[in-house]
Amino acid sequence: MRHAVLATIAFLLLLVAAPATAQPASPETAAVRRAVEQFLDDLGHRRLDALPAQFAPKATMVVVRQRDGQWTTSHQTADEWLTALKAQTASTVFREPLTSVTVHVESGRLAFLRADFTVVVEGEVRSHGVDYFTLVNDAGRWKLLNASYTSNPGAP
Repeated sequence: MRHAVLATIAFLLLLVAAPATAQPASPETAAVRRAVEQFLDDLGHRRLDALPAQFAPKATMVVVRQRDGQWTTSHQTADEWLTALKAQTASTVFREPLTSVTVHVESGRLAFLRADFTVVVEGEVRSHGVDYFTLVNDAGRWKLLNASYTSNPGAP
């Protein structure tokens, strides 16, 4: 009896601990991912004129950043963030590849994407963190309601 109970517990632990099988991307989740990756590509290549159309009205940006061992948090509207971005004189081109991407879509109208990222400049990882995007389907096009991310210096 004791062995049966232990075997059952071991089996249940294996079920809980086993990695989830990747689900194939639905057309909706693929479209959400494409919208986020397009935003990151436009941002990284400084195609700043393409960015405003990718935001929903009153969208927000939240950055939780670690520098010199201190954490800071900034909150801006997307318009404020874009204005500050356009005012930057340095225009470093970067890539932001995403890994461990999770997408949830609700009723075809609201979506959430979470992903690990690195910022790569000239082949060197400069920072890493986690992206969180909330999107809304606006007349068939996924637009950013909120983009939030953590930022840590260097490679993970």
